[in-house]
Amino acid sequence: MRLISKWFLLILSTYLIQNLLILIGINTNLSFLLIYFFIIEYYFPKDKQRNIAPSDIYPLMFFILIGFMDDLLQGIWGPAIISKSISGFLLINLTNQLFFNWTEQFKGTVIFIFTLLDEIIYSGIIIYFFNISIEPLILFKQIIIGALFNIPLGLVISWGRP
Repeated sequence: MRLISKWFLLILSTYLIQNLLILIGINTNLSFLLIYFFIIEYYFPKDKQRNIAPSDIYPLMFFILIGFMDDLLQGIWGPAIISKSISGFLLINLTNQLFFNWTEQFKGTVIFIFTLLDEIIYSGIIIYFFNISIEPLILFKQIIIGALFNIPLGLVISWGRP
């Protein structure tokens, strides 16, 4: 019960902060940081050794939940579920392949690249399937700023792990 309430408060506060930043005019992708934090907590627990063969079903269910919540806030069903699931699944595969301690530079690069991937998949689905036209320069700027914004927050989240 304690774990569920912890994640409920994390998800609630993340979406609250993200919506406050959108009101200010800063588009962020803080929901990807929830995915990143979940993977770190699930595969690299603080109090135990690394989980060698954990199930991938729980993380994928969490990614779908986060994507569903993103879609509810955006008003379009599907794109965030797909983008969060794909980027999270690829991050799981990267995490499972690497057995060494990540440097801060590598963590920052991973956060940047996977945030970019998540945003590109989401934007591509929105543009292609829902015929929403977005100015390419503005879209590029929003994606880069969101990815750069996630780097310091992701490094703080993963301080001391993996």
